[in-house]
Amino acid sequence: MIIRRLNIRNFGKIHDRTLEFSPGINVLYGENESGKTTVHTFIKSMLFGLSRMRGKAARNDVYSTYEPWENPGMYGGIMWFQSQEHNYRLTRNFQKEHLMGELLNEDSKELTDVEKGSLEGILGNVSEAIYDNTVSVAQLKSVTGQDLVRELQNYMASYQGTGDSSIDLGRTAQMLKMSRKGYLVQEDRRQKEIDAQQQKLMVNIDYIQGEIRDIREKLSKIDEQEGSLHMRPGDESGAALLDQRVARTRAKRNGYAAGMVVAAIAGIVALILAAALADSIRVSLGVVAVAAAAVVFCGMQQLKYARELQKRMRMKGRWLSRQEKLKWNRESLQQDYDEKETALKNLQEEYREYEDESYFPSQNEIEIQALNLAMTTIDRLSRDIHTQVGGRLRQRTSQILSEITGGKYQEVLMDADLHMTVNTGDRTVGLERLSRGTMEQIYFALRMAAGELLCREESFPVILDDVFGMYDEERLTAVLRWLYKEEKQIIISTCHKREMEILDKEGIPYQKILL
Repeated sequence: MIIRRLNIRNFGKIHDRTLEFSPGINVLYGENESGKTTVHTFIKSMLFGLSRMRGKAARNDVYSTYEPWENPGMYGGIMWFQSQEHNYRLTRNFQKEHLMGELLNEDSKELTDVEKGSLEGILGNVSEAIYDNTVSVAQLKSVTGQDLVRELQNYMASYQGTGDSSIDLGRTAQMLKMSRKGYLVQEDRRQKEIDAQQQKLMVNIDYIQGEIRDIREKLSKIDEQEGSLHMRPGDESGAALLDQRVARTRAKRNGYAAGMVVAAIAGIVALILAAALADSIRVSLGVVAVAAAAVVFCGMQQLKYARELQKRMRMKGRWLSRQEKLKWNRESLQQDYDEKETALKNLQEEYREYEDESYFPSQNEIEIQALNLAMTTIDRLSRDIHTQVGGRLRQRTSQILSEITGGKYQEVLMDADLHMTVNTGDRTVGLERLSRGTMEQIYFALRMAAGELLCREESFPVILDDVFGMYDEERLTAVLRWLYKEEKQIIISTCHKREMEILDKEGIPYQKILL
């Protein structure tokens, strides 16, 4: 990518300003507070957008810092740049009420909305974090010597481990572990709830099974009672037996009643004959006596069987009452039994559902498996990237450092404890023993090497915002020579003239831009 021109319409302290850039080295010169950092922030915002934070953080975010006071409706500008042999015009308005971003391919005249991702593809999908940590370099003004040592170690270790200083795989793995712990706690709680519910169901199942056994025992007793009353299917009917006995008794009673009537009639006939036939009175009286005896006998038997019939009828009534009571008890117990059986089946089905729930993986367990897989993958990727990217990063950093130090420091090393040293050819020197200027050279070499590795699809302009404050003339000359040799677009912001003086002295062409 080569930035050709900027038209800053309204951004921070700059209004309606056009800046032209050349493909090689550009020196953006101005006094302090002249707007050099504003230009660099504008370039970054045009490439990656300018989001606004929420709450109290919005008071001091980049959006609020550079939001113009005058004509706030227009907050942005235009950038013309070249990428992959195509010329583009990028227009943005960052004002939240009039947010707009459009990208015009000046060659094909194709106009697209930036929000639809057209710009990301042109930029090679380089993230804002990669941009901030590679080609956009600012001076470490507030960093002490020891802080700079730690900064260099962290920076190098981050790239060795991930290939992108914006990505912390160690932190990512830790976050995954914390997330997994949350799911494990939820799954343990869920399993305990399942166990408690199963235990509760088992108690209810045992209780209902006990009630069912009691009902069965009661039904069995009813069976015995019905058997004694000949009420069970297959037995001779108890009602029929009672009816037979009643019928026999009634027949006997009626028979004796009839005999008594016949005897009485015979006695009456005998008396009549005795009256009519005086000579046979003795015989007639004998017949009458016999008839009277027969009447008495039959009367007594009829009375006997009448009482027995009443007894049989009472027995039948009691039998029918007991029969009805047993039937009612059986029906009531059977209904209760059926209800208990249904409740038992429901409880057993619910228990099996909990068993199935324990057997099949839950959503928590699926998430845990996914997190385990992610952690395994991250661990594998970390080792792979460490081998692939870390080695290339150290090699290219060492090459750049050797060039800009004239071979004084030939190689950057790092041990397993992330302790960085540099190799001078005959010995290694720890960072803490190096001068501030040399450490800033290492920092510069790291970022340039990382930029080459991570911005492969699209080579970005190198933007150096007052970077060389701690460089002496020799170091600055070496870096400027290296930058010129790389044939990249370079934008150097400075409030000093020595960069331009050295460029003039070395015969290195550049474009001066005054603010």
